[in-house]
Amino acid sequence: MPINTVPLEQFAAENGLAPTTCKLGEEFGENGENARYPVIDWLSNSPNSPNSPNSSGSYTQAAVFPEDSILKPYFQYARANEEAADCYIIGAILPVCAAALGRRVFLRWEPGKKYPNIWTMLAGKPGDRKSSIIRLVERIATALLPIEAFIPKSFSAETLFDEFHEESGGRPDKLWLVSDANPILKDWEKTQNGERIAARFLDLYDCCSLSESFRRNKTNQDGKTRRKIPETSTSLCFGSTFNICRFQGQELRSGLARRFLYYVATAHGNFVSRPQDSNLGRIIDLFKPLLAYAGEIDFDADAKTLWESFQSDNRRDMGKTLSTDESALSRLNSAPMQTLSVAIIFEACRAAADGRKGLSILTRDSLHLAIRHMARCLEAAEKLESIADQVSIAQDAEIFLEKIRHGFTEHRYNGSIYLTKTNLTARFCHNRRPNSPTPDDLYLKWIPSLIRNSQARLALKEGKKEVYAFRLND
Repeated sequence: MPINTVPLEQFAAENGLAPTTCKLGEEFGENGENARYPVIDWLSNSPNSPNSPNSSGSYTQAAVFPEDSILKPYFQYARANEEAADCYIIGAILPVCAAALGRRVFLRWEPGKKYPNIWTMLAGKPGDRKSSIIRLVERIATALLPIEAFIPKSFSAETLFDEFHEESGGRPDKLWLVSDANPILKDWEKTQNGERIAARFLDLYDCCSLSESFRRNKTNQDGKTRRKIPETSTSLCFGSTFNICRFQGQELRSGLARRFLYYVATAHGNFVSRPQDSNLGRIIDLFKPLLAYAGEIDFDADAKTLWESFQSDNRRDMGKTLSTDESALSRLNSAPMQTLSVAIIFEACRAAADGRKGLSILTRDSLHLAIRHMARCLEAAEKLESIADQVSIAQDAEIFLEKIRHGFTEHRYNGSIYLTKTNLTARFCHNRRPNSPTPDDLYLKWIPSLIRNSQARLALKEGKKEVYAFRLND
């Protein structure tokens, strides 16, 4: 039985195309059957079409911060000079603020203290201006902090201790800014030294002590092999791509991922034809009061009530989360302490804008904004999972498409390759072969990805019979 083609108008309507953008082809033979398929005009694609790359959607995380703080003029300066997304602009500066406050400012949290140290991850596509915004905040940080405050890009697990050890020229309060963290994250995943360093950073996040015992220490420590740093504070800002920043393949994945606040965008923030303001000094001066704040900070009455409500909501959200969703549970578990870090930073930045000499009260307004900020970070981390999966799927889909282009030359017709599901399944899905693709890989992942990127179309559907058109190379 011949395959019947759908009417032109119906095909156009189902694919979001104007009738003039496609036409019926000539007779086309396939497996002994004759069919007349629509000729695909790959250059025409309606922006509202389900085949349009725009239909997959984009995501840009909202930037939440106090408008009545020194973060506002910094934000305006960065926007005038950088094309980074708004969330990157704020996510990059928060660790610098935390490092400027160090362990001088704290909230009493028995049996210890809660410091404002924070880890942020700017996640995006290559070229999305993550590096440029991190370089900008690095200039601010360099003007505020001594050189020993910065963690170098390369070190071993042993020399990391010296970075925090004052007698060895280090400093227990550290800042690590890495514009391209992909090599570091891959090193943490694949090398023995990297795994050891990653394990140490799990403790550094919690401002824990560091200790070591080596015979080589005898020459510097009066014959003693053991050295100890009682307390530390570490803030990080990493820039990474979608597929790397999730710590895939890491044995310590959940422990590392939950320690980062994620700032996610799929496109540039704004267009800057030429930077407008070179006077970074005035922005640096705004952050200098953070270096003078010291002492305990605590909730005011309204903030205490809000904190209790937030904690209850957080427990409720955890109760609603499936026990199998370990990533979401880990993020919710970490959210309260991360919210406190953000709240302390927000309060300090508001105090600096107000000209306050001291910092002792954590207000409801600062805590409320920190809670909103955290909500956007949790949302972004969840969105990141699907975005990163799409990146991985798109890469596999491109390989799949190249195999089609080279393996089905006899099915070419008018700039397309037409294949039935039977053709595709028979060629690619071999259940007895290890690592063989499944039908779900083809029809739920790769082909939809190619459709989103205008590399494939559902050319014809009749009952259970489906024919796909794949775009040939230009």
